[in-house]
Order: sequence, then structure tokens, then C-alpha cells
Amino acid sequence: MNEGMRRWPGVGWFLLFVMLVAPLLALSWWLRYGRPPATPSELPELTVVCLGRVDGLHPVAALDVPLPGRVAEVFVSEGQEVKRGTPLLQLEDEAYRLRVREAEAARTAAELEKEAAEQDRRAWPYRLAAQQTAVAAARERYEAARKLLEEKLKAGKLQIIGSVELLMAESEVRQSQKFLEAEESRWREMQVINPDLKVRLAETRYQSAQIAVLQAEKAVRDCVLVAPSDGVVLRVQVQKGETVAPGGLQSALLFRPEGPLIIRAELEQEFIGRVREGMPAWIQDDARVDSPIWKGRVLRVARWITRKRTAPVEPGEWNESRVAECLISIEGDTTGLLIGQRMRVHIGENRAYLASSSPSNPR
Repeated sequence: MNEGMRRWPGVGWFLLFVMLVAPLLALSWWLRYGRPPATPSELPELTVVCLGRVDGLHPVAALDVPLPGRVAEVFVSEGQEVKRGTPLLQLEDEAYRLRVREAEAARTAAELEKEAAEQDRRAWPYRLAAQQTAVAAARERYEAARKLLEEKLKAGKLQIIGSVELLMAESEVRQSQKFLEAEESRWREMQVINPDLKVRLAETRYQSAQIAVLQAEKAVRDCVLVAPSDGVVLRVQVQKGETVAPGGLQSALLFRPEGPLIIRAELEQEFIGRVREGMPAWIQDDARVDSPIWKGRVLRVARWITRKRTAPVEPGEWNESRVAECLISIEGDTTGLLIGQRMRVHIGENRAYLASSSPSNPR
């Protein structure tokens, strides 16, 4: 009896341990497995503040001449509005015009070869008939020489003619036989020849020469750089007399195609899930305290994260961070906004922080 009573304290301690630990284990399991996962729609609506720059809906284009050469004339100035097809600058084209003349001369020669081939094709049936006549004449000559040899052989047996005449008759037979074989060989060769092949070859050479002329003429046209669309010349980076080449360190012109202005905002990775298409936005100059405020709306958010578009060394910005680009439309009058102007963008319904918030730039 005493021994059984001594076992109760151990059982009591065990029950107490179970009563304390079991709720803790249940709470831990529920926190880990029982809570429903958070969805993006449950994220609170917070104002996202970021930096951006003014740009066109169609980005600024770097225009360059497709040919190397020396600039002969620059027709536009910076800030000038131009229409599609307006000449912007021109290269010296004397060498390219000489290539056009050379290609035209080659085309003329190819055209003459084509005409000669067509004449040969028209004359080919007559040549075949003439060769056939030549074969018949050679065969007739051979038959006559052979019969003459037979008569002289008979006369030689009667000792009417000498051996010299007999040898000459035999030589005439051999010569006429060789001549007949040569004419027959020539006839078989002419039957195999297709005169249409020479015509097709001449036509191909003419077409190749024609393409060379078109290429040379296009090179002359490419010496004039024209506006690809309506727009504004932002910067002229070459001058008269300067040598340029495609693929250089800088393009000849910077050109903004005509279209509405937008903001290319740069979203840090932590804000990507909070910004969606159609959300309202408020935009102001990042460098002005008294900046006017433009209203906008998110057009689209990039589907990838990459380096910033801005220059590697930009005062006040840390360009090594990777961002997702967000396009924001600008409502109302955009007069006074310049391409490349740095703006502060507030995305979201809450405007309470519009005057006091500033984007964080990690350094």
C-alpha cells in the first residue's frame, strides 16, 4: 500500500507536464499549418512612393546613318519639330554615285549578253540544219573517195596506174573518213546543247546587275538620314565635316517620336506586389518644393526586374539596385515637362503623404 502511494507523485508530475506542453504544441501546429496562406489581395492598401522620369510612350530613338562617311550637311537643330520623311542630315555621296554609274554599266553589258543569247537561240535551228548538211556532204565525199579507191585498186592490178596515185587515193579515203567522223561528232554535240540555258544564264546575270544598281541607288538614298516619324529632335551629336560610322560610341541624333508623355517609374522589389494596372498615381517634380501635381494612372508593370535605365553615375541615386519598370500615364496638360525630368510618383488611393513622403534610395 505504501509502495503504491509512492508512485502517485510521478504520475502527477507526468500529467502536469502533459497539460502544459500539449497546448503549446497545438498552438505551434496551428500557427505553422492551420493558418490560411496570405494572398496578395489581403495586402493593405498603402501608398507606394518611387522615383521616375518623364519619357514618351514611344521611347527616345538613337538615329544613325547606316553607312560610313563624312557629314556634308546638318538640316535640323535641337528642339526642332519635324514631320516623317524630313531630311535630318546628309553624308557626302560622290563615291556612292560613282558606284551607281559602275553598276549601270555592268547592267548594260549584261543586257547586251542577254540579247546575244536570245539571238543565238533564234539562230540555233539554222545552225543545226547547216551542220546536218555538212555531215551529209562529208559522207558523200567519203563515199566518192572510197569508190575512187576501189577503181584505182582495180587499175593497179592491171598496172594502169602507178603506186603513187594509189597511195594518194588511199590517203584521200582516210582523210574523208576522219572529216566525216568529225562532222558527225559535231552534230551529236549540237543535239545535246540546249540554247535556252545560255539565255537563262544571261537573264540571271542581268537580274544580278539590276540588283547591284538598286543596291547602289539605295546607298545614295541612305546618305540622307530622314525622320522615321513625326517628332522632335532632342540632340544633334555630329557636325558638318565630321566622319561618322554606324555602331559608333554615340549616335548622330536623338529623336523623340510624337506621342503622349508618360512616367517610367522604378519600383523596388518590395513594392511590386502592391502596384497593379489601373491604380491612380500622383506625380510631382522631385527637385521642386512648389511643384504642381499631375494625376496619372498605372498603365502596366514590367514582368521582369533589371538594372535602371538611368546613367551608371547619377547624383542622388543608387543605380546598382535592380527595379521593375512601371509605366504611368499623365492626365491633363503636360506643358513644362521635359524628357528625362526626374519625378516623384505616389501610387495608391491615399494622398495624405503626398507632400511629406519621399522615395527611399538605399546607398
